[in-house]
Amino acid sequence: MVTVLLAAGKATRMKEAKLLLPFRGEAIIIHALRAALQSSSTVILVTGWYEDQIEAIIAPLLKQYGDALYLVHNNKPNQGQFSSTQIGVAQVTPNTPFFIALADAPLIKKEHYEALKPLLENYDGVRPFFHTTPGHPVLCAAALQQTILEAPLSTTMRELLEGKNIRRFDTDDPAWITDIDTPSSYQKLINAYDVLT
Repeated sequence: MVTVLLAAGKATRMKEAKLLLPFRGEAIIIHALRAALQSSSTVILVTGWYEDQIEAIIAPLLKQYGDALYLVHNNKPNQGQFSSTQIGVAQVTPNTPFFIALADAPLIKKEHYEALKPLLENYDGVRPFFHTTPGHPVLCAAALQQTILEAPLSTTMRELLEGKNIRRFDTDDPAWITDIDTPSSYQKLINAYDVLT
């Protein structure tokens, strides 16, 4: 299984490099990246803004996982998240299912990825939902690769999956929708979860 992990954003609403912010003693991106690496044969990490800082902080994982962690750079991250999605998905070996995941989701663990894998079966994809809110990572069948690559840059994940045979995975676990976009969402994360366990 391959994971495309999106880490190219400018974090405009956060007004600083949110992926480098500390959580449970490590940068947010480290939590997301480690979970992806533990559950995937290959992780394609898409960088953009803050490329140098991200590469520096993930250096130990690059050394530990070697060729299993592949970095690709989005030279035009201002074109939006879907441009990073396309750049990452273009690197996936054809006929291989893949996850699309967010690097600012530090509560996602190996177990979250593993819960989705057996659900793909004959579906085009599997998407987790916390109550009525769609979350990440999204598991995509290999057939979705070309669909993603041919879609307009303005496409959202919700639009991409419309009309496809998508299996819905309903859950009461808020980790699936806990991504850090604003100072208040970061503070809520720290208040609720920043305890070493």
